[in-house]
Amino acid sequence: RCRELMENSIGLITALNPYIGYENATRIAKVALESGRGVLELVREEQLLDEATLADILRPENMIAPRLVPLQQ
Repeated sequence: RCRELMENSIGLITALNPYIGYENATRIAKVALESGRGVLELVREEQLLDEATLADILRPENMIAPRLVPLQQ
């Protein structure tokens, strides 16, 4: 149940922001709030992150500690 709540929380966009970028994050958050759809559902639909990356980001131990995001060139 905890995972379900986390996956459907609008706050999840905060964890995804460094990976998908601010513009994508704000757009996804707005659509999620207006439509009632989940953040992860929308990120997957738009293929902003692959499943392996999502799984890594959403691992509880990665969500509770500071983490550096590598810069993309």
